[in-house]
Amino acid sequence: MKKKILLFIFLVITVGGIIFTAFTAYRFSTITELAIKHSADTVRDIYLYSKDKNEALDLIKNMPNIKDIRISDKNLCKEKKKNVICENLNNKEVLQIEFKSLAEFENEKYQVILETVIINILFILFSNLLLNWLITPYLNIFEEFGQSLKKAKHGDFSKKISTKLNNQVKYIIESYNQFISQIDKNFKLIEDNLKVLIPNASVSGDRIVDVEKNMQVLGDINRFKKIIEEDSNTAEIYNRIIDILENKFKLENFKIYAVLNEKQKIETIYQKGENCCEIHLPKMCRAYRTASEVNSFKFPHICQENFCEGCNYICIPFSTGGTFTGIVNINFSKEEWKTHKNEIAYVESYLNEAASIVEAKYTLNLMKENSLTDQMTGLYNRRYLEEILDKIAASTIREKSLLGILMVDVDYFKKVNDTYGHDAGDAVLKELAKTMVNSVRESDFVVRFGGEEFIIILQNIKDEEGIVKVAEKIRETFANTQITVNGKTLTKTISVGVSIFPKHTTKIWEAIKYADLALYEAKNTGRNKVIKFSQKLLEASNYEGDK
Repeated sequence: MKKKILLFIFLVITVGGIIFTAFTAYRFSTITELAIKHSADTVRDIYLYSKDKNEALDLIKNMPNIKDIRISDKNLCKEKKKNVICENLNNKEVLQIEFKSLAEFENEKYQVILETVIINILFILFSNLLLNWLITPYLNIFEEFGQSLKKAKHGDFSKKISTKLNNQVKYIIESYNQFISQIDKNFKLIEDNLKVLIPNASVSGDRIVDVEKNMQVLGDINRFKKIIEEDSNTAEIYNRIIDILENKFKLENFKIYAVLNEKQKIETIYQKGENCCEIHLPKMCRAYRTASEVNSFKFPHICQENFCEGCNYICIPFSTGGTFTGIVNINFSKEEWKTHKNEIAYVESYLNEAASIVEAKYTLNLMKENSLTDQMTGLYNRRYLEEILDKIAASTIREKSLLGILMVDVDYFKKVNDTYGHDAGDAVLKELAKTMVNSVRESDFVVRFGGEEFIIILQNIKDEEGIVKVAEKIRETFANTQITVNGKTLTKTISVGVSIFPKHTTKIWEAIKYADLALYEAKNTGRNKVIKFSQKLLEASNYEGDK
């Protein structure tokens, strides 16, 4: 750019100088010719206005540069002669003036023109050198400024501007250099922070584009995080993760696993498309075991436990500590990998942001579950029954169905502890819990009510007699079960009280009490039996009902 400007200035000055020189030479040549013509005209006027023509001719002959003068025929002056000029006197005569030498006029003319050309050439050279000396430092600044801006456009702020000027321009340049240095420092700070948040983000070579893209992704991730923080459970969060993978990243083949660390149990949360990875035990998963990404594109068959020929995959673990670990397995064709490889870092960032929240939700749910379950038998506890019983009762009345309520108690349980120890008592309760769970449907609830007492809630009962049949089945099965503790085998029996809601009462907790009255009757009449509530039992008891 600088060369073009200097060349342009040089051409302008040179062309201007040439035009000026040519015009000056032309004008001088014209003036010289006019001067000779005026001299001839003056001689003619002297002759014409003189009274004595001969005396005038003698006077003119004595003038400088006049060699001869005579009156001639006009026809004789048609042929131009060197140093001779003819001035018309009338139609027939001319005044023929012969100058001593017109060549002197011509030489003088050319001498002046030559001097003018030389002066103009010197002026052109001097002007160009002067302008070059004055303008070049500023052109250098503009050129460097353009280079600096060109680099800065792509995020390179390393180009500084230098100058030897000591005027106000130097202050402006120093201020600009400080400005881009500060921008470069800020960009490095942003990039370092982005590397922490998105460690493996792809780099295009254009810092501004990369920072803009990563900042946009971080904004989306931050909004995503705020949304899932307000979700009530892990299922809702999984649905949002699935939506991100499907709709934002357009993944066609992926699978989400949840590993319950304490239980060493792995569950498939969601699967889309084809998937060559099938994990049954956490320890079989390399991503889970190493707590790091597994990428078959970097090393084929990197996971020796699970791989398929011709299958390319990436496994990304998230939330690798605490009670929960999530694993996303993604399968790619080679063509899909070219499209999605630069997005994996962003997928990881989404998962990492979701990880702590999923962990917290899962832990909270686990704590709640532990608070609602009996640790020894794995059954729901009384607190859980208190939370759901009213809801179940309302649903039963709304659907016009029946609830069967079984109150179960182990016969002579204290003797087991006294005779065989508390380990034997625990074994009896666990075996009874197992028997009850195996004897009812998944929609029914088995609750440890306290000590050796249990409650079973049978939902959507159509046949009242079926309630008693279930109770009898549990009683008989448990009575025939042999329980081995410390090399010793024992059998135990249970007593069961039955009530039906809302047939016996429209108050659900009163129905629980009625089942308890029936259980009391079974105990008092020999144990190892099932007793169904009746009005006679209520009349025989001192129970006055819920107030």
